[in-house]
Amino acid sequence: MTTTTTTTSSRNADPDFWQRARRHLIRYGGTFEPMIIERAQGSFVYDADGRAILDFTSGQMSALLGHGHPEIAAVVAEHARSLDHLFSGMLSRPVVDLATRLAGVAPAGLERAMLLSTGAEANEAAIKMAKLYTGKYEVVSFAQSWHGMTGGAASATYSAGRKGYGPAAVGSFAIPAPYPYRPRFERDGRFDWQAELDYAFDLIDRQSSGNLAAFIAEPILSSGGLIDLPLGYLAALKAKCSERGMLLILDEAQTGVGRTGLMFACQRDGVVPDILTLSKTLGVDDRPELTRCDHSILTHPCRLPEGALVCGYLCGSGVLGRSFPALRR
Repeated sequence: MTTTTTTTSSRNADPDFWQRARRHLIRYGGTFEPMIIERAQGSFVYDADGRAILDFTSGQMSALLGHGHPEIAAVVAEHARSLDHLFSGMLSRPVVDLATRLAGVAPAGLERAMLLSTGAEANEAAIKMAKLYTGKYEVVSFAQSWHGMTGGAASATYSAGRKGYGPAAVGSFAIPAPYPYRPRFERDGRFDWQAELDYAFDLIDRQSSGNLAAFIAEPILSSGGLIDLPLGYLAALKAKCSERGMLLILDEAQTGVGRTGLMFACQRDGVVPDILTLSKTLGVDDRPELTRCDHSILTHPCRLPEGALVCGYLCGSGVLGRSFPALRR
C-alpha cells in the first residue's frame, strides 16, 4: 500500500484512535499506515472515509479468495454457531475430511497431516519432527529466509529479526540463496548455481559436528526478495540432503495452494520434500496451518512433539474444506 497523508477533515485522523494506538500497541515492524481500515471485500480494503484501497498484500499475504468470500463467510458463521473448536483428544468430521482432501492433492507420499495454529508453529513442528526422526539437531536454511519468529523457526530465519535476541538455537547454519541477478559464481558468463551449492555444502560440512538434521527452504524466498530458485536447484538440494541423511523441509506458506499455477511450487521440479509446511494460502484468511509429512517419518518409532497436534479447530477445517472447490473453479 502507498502511504498517504491524512487531513484533519478525514475520519482517518481520529486523534483519540491514534493516541490509544500509540499508547497501547507494541509495534516492531515499522510504522502503521495513516488510515483506519473499517472493512474489506474482495480485493479491496476500505478506510474510515469509505475509500476503496486495492489490497496488494492480500491481507497478511493470505486472502487467496479475496476478503469476505460469501462461501467462506457462511462456513465461518456455521461453525461459530455449531462447533468451533474441540480438545485435541477429540475428532470431528471436518478435520478428518480436510486431512483426506489434502492427501488427495499433496505430492505423492505426503499422506498425513498435523493441523496447527500458525505458520511458525507448523515450521516448529517440522523442525522438531526432523530432529526426532534423525536423532540429530543441526538445521540449515537460506541466508535470506523467513520461516517465523518463534524459537526454532526464528533460528532458521535470516532475512530479518535476528538482532538483539541473543544466541539462536545451537546448530543453526545458513547458506547463500541462489540469486541469478547478482551471481556469486559464474561460468562462461552465466550463473553457476551448482558450483555455489557445492561450495555452500562444503562449508556446512566443515562447520557441522556430524549432526545435520534438516534443511528448511522456501521454493520462492518471500521476505528475502522474491528469489525464485533456479530450475533443478530443489532436486540438487534434495540430493545433498539425502547424501547426509538430512530431511528436506519445504515451507510453502507463500507459494502453496495454487499461487504459482501448480498446487505446490515444488511440483515444478518434481521434488517431493520429506516434510511440507503450509500456512497463509492454506487458510484463505482463517486457520489452521499445516505440517504434512512423508508416511515413513510418521510411522518411524520416534516420539512426536507433544501438545502440537491441534486437530480440533473445526472452523478452520471447515473453511478449508469449502475453499478447495472454490479454488478449483
